[in-house]
Amino acid sequence: MSFLNFIKTERGKKVGVATIFAGVSAMFCFMAYEFMRSSSESVFLSFFPASSKVYALTLTPIFLFLIIYFYGFLLSKFGSKKTMLIYFAFVFISIISLYFLTLKKIAWAGFGLLIFKEGYIVVLSEIYWSYINSILKQDEARILNGPMAGLGALGSLIGGYFVSSFAVRLTTKSLILYSSFLLFPSLLFLYYAYNISGEPKPADDEKGGKKGHLHLSIFVENKTVMLLAVVVFIAQIVSTLGDINFTYYVQQYISDVDLRTAYLGGFWQKVNIISFTMQFLITPIVLRKFKVKYVLVLIPLLHIVTSLYSFIHPSLFSASLVLMIFKSMDYSIYRASKEIIYIPFSYDTRYRAKQFVDAFTYRFSKGFTSLILSLMNILSYNFIPLTIPLIAAFSGLWSYMASRFKIEE
Repeated sequence: MSFLNFIKTERGKKVGVATIFAGVSAMFCFMAYEFMRSSSESVFLSFFPASSKVYALTLTPIFLFLIIYFYGFLLSKFGSKKTMLIYFAFVFISIISLYFLTLKKIAWAGFGLLIFKEGYIVVLSEIYWSYINSILKQDEARILNGPMAGLGALGSLIGGYFVSSFAVRLTTKSLILYSSFLLFPSLLFLYYAYNISGEPKPADDEKGGKKGHLHLSIFVENKTVMLLAVVVFIAQIVSTLGDINFTYYVQQYISDVDLRTAYLGGFWQKVNIISFTMQFLITPIVLRKFKVKYVLVLIPLLHIVTSLYSFIHPSLFSASLVLMIFKSMDYSIYRASKEIIYIPFSYDTRYRAKQFVDAFTYRFSKGFTSLILSLMNILSYNFIPLTIPLIAAFSGLWSYMASRFKIEE
């Protein structure tokens, strides 16, 4: 069944329309994140050298664990809808506070801004997907996951264009403030989506966080969730290595802070054009034609190809290509495919364990990788030449672990 045909059905008029509203919400959310991503990176580099980024990434999992536990506590006490409202308020207040601190040119605020940027968005992203995975069936997700993520990519595309076009005129720090304003329409549309579909409810044995605010025993009870965590961990090692390699070349080639912000905005705009195009034109076809397992196995093999090219031709272009392909796939086909795995599982798996897998493990992997690189940095060991060979090696391991998934399709 096509997207348009599904929307005409009785169920489509409810969960299909709710998914569209959630997608529009995600569009504003990720538009805001584009403002935060490029500006926070550039502000950080105005205070610290690129090599110091590993220190911020190392501390990010600690911050993330705290907000995930806070999220789990709120989920137990208030349910998913009110928790979503409170979390949006927390993000807004935090961004405003960091904005005013950076205006005072406080270096630790620039450091904190990068950590906050790394942490807040992954929790917010999983709030969207926990909701979508709770209202859709697997066959519906194959139709709607692409367009849903595509609307988020459209927001990133618009945000990236705005940053690349107006960062120099508006200044980098003002973009931080504008990102907070965009949270209001994002919250409004997601609130309406909940009203249309109804709030997902846990089973009696999971109500009120009876099995813990994080319910970590799921990782013992459900081997698929544990394997998901391992795959996410490995994939983010690849992402972190690509990110640090890219940041190194950006700092080497572009020294002016506003020009650097504009370049980063343009880079993420290209990522989002690819992702947006794939979500609407390619992802729905791929998910209807191929098994999820095959998609998850083949994607890391593509990263081996790009890393080999970068190894042979080291430059800002090849470094950007490695990261661009990774992020484009991560935001489109890979994400839409992986989310289908969660749909048959329990409420706590979709809302609690998912945060631990796709938010905490996602950033913990970056932090762990950054810690190793930090130690190399302290010892004055130049790790940059190792990043590309390691990307190829870990991509191979990633593909192998994905081949072990047992998914009922």
